[in-house]
Amino acid sequence: MSKEDQLFMDRVSYSAKLVNGHYSIGLPLKNKAVKMPNNRALAEQRALNIKKKLQRDQSFQEDYVSFMGDVINKGYAVKVPDEELSRGDGKVWFIPHHGVYHPKKHKIRVVFDCGASYQGASLNGQLLQGPDLTSSLIGVLTRFRQERVAVMADVESMFHQVKVPPEDADLLRFLWWPEGDISQELQEYRMEVHLFGATSSPSCASYALRRCAEDTRQLFDAAVVDTVLHNFLCR
Repeated sequence: MSKEDQLFMDRVSYSAKLVNGHYSIGLPLKNKAVKMPNNRALAEQRALNIKKKLQRDQSFQEDYVSFMGDVINKGYAVKVPDEELSRGDGKVWFIPHHGVYHPKKHKIRVVFDCGASYQGASLNGQLLQGPDLTSSLIGVLTRFRQERVAVMADVESMFHQVKVPPEDADLLRFLWWPEGDISQELQEYRMEVHLFGATSSPSCASYALRRCAEDTRQLFDAAVVDTVLHNFLCR
């Protein structure tokens, strides 16, 4: 394991906590003392570009607004309280976003661009990627041949099941219109979960799944825990 991967494991294992039925894991920053530039202007410009497309395409607008409404209604994101809008310690970062459609399902997904750069800085540039903790494809295919019946399972919105602690959430701010009404002024929101698009999210989510299996061994049959650890994760 590389030094960066070991640092990632140290950071996430130290910060991981079970909070209201979900694991909370801090953003694995390369440098905890990093100070980010104020990139709100970049996020505003990207939001205005999205607004133009929303105005041109009614179907796109309905899908985009529905997706963002779902993110907020499920508690994955919250509006930043007025008293917390002004924070000058370099721990605020705005993430631009855009919508893409699944080529076959015609289902939209709003992608948060964690790689967007401003003054040479980006969120992904500050995050440790971490080791690949998921089971290898060769391992999956080998186990597929072991028994007569194969079962497939999926963790719904897996990244979104892993919380981000309050002290890191302002690095996951974004701009959006209240209730999706683009006639209103943009407001500041922040994600409270790990993001699709963040380079650290796959390893953070896999680590949370492993911790869940290991921490609840006494509650389930050993075969259940073994299934999770050996079929979803590297050992």
